[in-house]
Amino acid sequence: MIGSAVRRLGWSLLVIWFVVSATFAMTMAIPADPGKTLLGPHASTEAIERVRAQYCLDRGFVGRYGCWIERVAHGDLGESYRTRRPVTAILADRIGPTVQLGLAAIFLQLVLGVPLGILAAVRRGRWPDHAANAVSLIGQSAPTFVVGTLLLYVFAYRFGWFPISGHGTGGWDRVHHLVLPAMTLATVGVAYYAQIVRSELVDVLGEDYIRTARAKGLSERAVVLRHALRSALGPLVTLIGLDLGVLLGGAVVTEFIFAWPGLGREVLLAILEVDLPLILGVVLVSAIAIALANLLVDLAHLWLDPRLRDR
Repeated sequence: MIGSAVRRLGWSLLVIWFVVSATFAMTMAIPADPGKTLLGPHASTEAIERVRAQYCLDRGFVGRYGCWIERVAHGDLGESYRTRRPVTAILADRIGPTVQLGLAAIFLQLVLGVPLGILAAVRRGRWPDHAANAVSLIGQSAPTFVVGTLLLYVFAYRFGWFPISGHGTGGWDRVHHLVLPAMTLATVGVAYYAQIVRSELVDVLGEDYIRTARAKGLSERAVVLRHALRSALGPLVTLIGLDLGVLLGGAVVTEFIFAWPGLGREVLLAILEVDLPLILGVVLVSAIAIALANLLVDLAHLWLDPRLRDR
């Protein structure tokens, strides 16, 4: 198992390097002068050249890439062109709210999606199954910006139950601000989780060992939760890992709608203002988050299925 974990870690590091390097190459193709972005359109040619030399912008691709890699190795991701703050400081400020939002969305997807999928599988072909399928279809079909705007209008503006925007000051106020953004992000996930759990359970409930468990006199609840559900967790764990990596990389639309101060909103502003160091910093954090999530998924699969440990 340790050997498998080490191999997966090595592949994760390789993927992170490839993603960040590809992003760096794409930023080189952007038709914008970072020197003018830093100093403004009215800066003198001499000032622009000094800035370009300071940030290695006067070199070719290999020189700029080597300079950037050297800085990253020393924990320096550069300085934001837009705010003149270190990128590491911006990421440190923004990653916390994004982690809170992502974990809250995953929690809602599990709490709502898994029971819905179990109910649909146990009552398949009946009205609970049809109702769960209808909910899943609606959840998958509704775009995030529509769901977010609708929740914002109904529960924040019309009824005033939740704040319209912001991050909160901590404690219950933070949770109060977190509910609507988390619900917006979780809408599609609830639908997918319900469908995955239903599909896997329908297959597992027809297996011989499930019939044996029933023949021993176990209650239906024990059969489903203790025996069938664990066998159906594999695809769900994979889906959780993918969702966790993507959400920790920043949910752009949701964070923008609710003015949530996370990575997604920050990277959108960085793209609009061609803030290359911040774009690269967010991509690096996102790649690390996705790679770590996939590594955890692989380890969870090794724990759930010992047969995979020798591969």
